[in-house]
Amino acid sequence: MNAPWNNEDLRRAFDDDFDALVTFASRSKARVGFAFLRADGQVDLGRPLDARISARMTHVFALAQMRGIEGASHLVSHGLAALTGPLRAANGSWYAEVVPTSETSATPVPRAVFSQRAQSAMIGAAAAALMAGHEDARALLGDLDDDQDQRWWDPSSGSVREEIDAASGARSPLRRLSTNLDTAQAYLAAWEATGERAWFDRARAILRLVGEIAARCGFALPDLYDNEWRPLPATSDQPPVELIRPGDTLPGLGFKAARLIGQVYAILIHMGEKPGPWMLDTATALYDRALADGWTDEGVGGIVYTLDPAGGVAAPQRMHWVVCEAASAARVLAEVVDPSRAEDMALDFARAIAWADSHARAGVGRWIHEIAPDGSVSMLVWEGRPDALTAARMLARGAAPIYLTVTGATARASASSPRGRNTA
Repeated sequence: MNAPWNNEDLRRAFDDDFDALVTFASRSKARVGFAFLRADGQVDLGRPLDARISARMTHVFALAQMRGIEGASHLVSHGLAALTGPLRAANGSWYAEVVPTSETSATPVPRAVFSQRAQSAMIGAAAAALMAGHEDARALLGDLDDDQDQRWWDPSSGSVREEIDAASGARSPLRRLSTNLDTAQAYLAAWEATGERAWFDRARAILRLVGEIAARCGFALPDLYDNEWRPLPATSDQPPVELIRPGDTLPGLGFKAARLIGQVYAILIHMGEKPGPWMLDTATALYDRALADGWTDEGVGGIVYTLDPAGGVAAPQRMHWVVCEAASAARVLAEVVDPSRAEDMALDFARAIAWADSHARAGVGRWIHEIAPDGSVSMLVWEGRPDALTAARMLARGAAPIYLTVTGATARASASSPRGRNTA
């Protein structure tokens, strides 16, 4: 198989893009944690401190530190200070958003919530920081583990809950597949960082549930479900959540689920354990359906954001995270599928990278989060550049073995080839 991810020119280009991305992303440093960046690359001071964004950027800078980028360690410490201080609630959990009143204190926003979407990002950040050498992240990861057990992990379904009202303690009945996939990814990193098998087993349980849901949904994945993991019925009058309406399916989720299932399949083989017989079939079915549903040659081309229950395009925006997940899924699955399929996936990877290079980047290190069907910059879902983690992960994987997460692979490589560049 001609594997484009092993091409030396491409790997150097990815390295350069990662370095430039970190330099650009370092602008997000705020008085407390990391802030949203506007389209012009300046901090958006009108927003509260968002736990998810601060955690994801802390994760980026931990990857940067492990890759030898000078100044990144300070940024990791800055992010950890926000996660362990102003964002922490009195009950031991973490607010999704706060308004800082000093470097060490904050007030919750009106109608404050605790959010697993934010918590999953924190787990990933703490794991990455620990692997980068920040020993104080170990206690944070332990506290997050305790909170997962107390509030978020649902052993009856093998999944996580979504959101809790901070004032009343009431749990939202909504379940999101995207949150669970983010959580599975974070759990895998926590397992690598600590060696504690419970993290891996929970990630595997989530992906087993995803496989069951996928089979019921014809491998086209909705994001929104009720408390019993039944897809919410399609409605025409309910406001969308990030342009995702009940009943709509997301090719990006299909790619992400395929990648994670394929990766756990490879991990189990590496550990000498037998993967479930469903895993490879499910991963390839998810990938194939996402590609068939999502890729279009209309307009600027690329992969559309959502489809309605009838298979028509609902949100035609092209999201940078979706094309990054498509490339990453092709990269992972090419390592585990039948060789006759691997070549096709290598071509898919190259096509996704070429499209991203032409349309999702505004120059080296500057990724556009949302592209309109005509190729112009769109801001219907996100205004500006919220964070850099998905692109950073894709750029950092390189030729690393797929039985390692990007974080784990970066940690392994850092000891043998420190790079020592000053870009932050």
